Amino acid sequence: MGYSVLSKYRSELMGAAMLWVMLFHAADLTFPIPGLDLFRAAGFGGVDIFILLSAMGLSLSLSRREQEYGAFLVRRARRILPAYFVVMVPYTLFLILRGQAPLSALVWNSTLLAYWVHAPGAFNWYVSGILLFYVLTPWCFRRLRRSRHWVLWTAGAGAAAVAVCHVLIQDEYWHYLDVFYRFPIFFLGLLVGLYVWEDRRLGRRDLLFWTLWLAAGLCYLAAALPRLEVPHLPMCHLFLFTTVPMCLAGCACFEHLPLGWLRRGLRLVGEHSLEIYLLNVSLFSETALLRSWLPLGTGPYYFLAFFLNILLGILLHRGVEAGMRRIQARRAD
Repeated sequence: MGYSVLSKYRSELMGAAMLWVMLFHAADLTFPIPGLDLFRAAGFGGVDIFILLSAMGLSLSLSRREQEYGAFLVRRARRILPAYFVVMVPYTLFLILRGQAPLSALVWNSTLLAYWVHAPGAFNWYVSGILLFYVLTPWCFRRLRRSRHWVLWTAGAGAAAVAVCHVLIQDEYWHYLDVFYRFPIFFLGLLVGLYVWEDRRLGRRDLLFWTLWLAAGLCYLAAALPRLEVPHLPMCHLFLFTTVPMCLAGCACFEHLPLGWLRRGLRLVGEHSLEIYLLNVSLFSETALLRSWLPLGTGPYYFLAFFLNILLGILLHRGVEAGMRRIQARRAD
């Protein structure tokens, strides 16, 4: 098995990550089995999987062919922004009409600056954050590829990102940490993308390294759990250790176990994960309102909500794609 399995099963991994994020956002959902509540509460780690795999895909794209900077950004924006605006505009208007956001929220959200200026009524941070990663990717990738020591460059860049996080914590810029805690994972994704591009095998040294890396993460978790209130031991750092090993373990399962039915379901969710995510942090975040319309128990409500969230995400993805094709056809005429 080689690092290429991360590319082969990219959609399946993103589908699993999306379901994990949905569980995280189901804040009042509890499980009778010990440990599952902790697993649900750690579901923000699904975003780290998104960042890792997105960076890997960008690294592969840049490895295969030279790309003009503007064209590189336009292609990424075309994939993300149409769905973002289709969801963000009506949801922001909904919040404005309910008095939960000022009229200026529509301007800030439309310019993608709401997260950065910490504006009231800001839409979810993810699109603003991922676009920052896109903006920086060509510059970071060129420096990584030119380096003679890819691992050392990645380690140095990741350590610098962690240092920036600690500065932000000390100065109490907590609202920026959603993005900045993910920079080490982003750098790991660029490195893994180069490994996939050169078709590097997962040799014994690689397996030993990622096993020890995962063990270090588990030790970190054991040390952090009793002190979760201590700012310099945030749980976010855990996923720096666990994201790549988790993804490799998932790929090994997809590769060697008879999980065809599970793979197909996860692939479907993964291929539509952006739209599912956008609906999950907007429409399906209005839990109190939705539950007033669907007077069900907690478990049945979330089962139905997850099903509807995924179904509407798939329909949104296909609707946006159809609309974009029509626009391109009209321009061609």
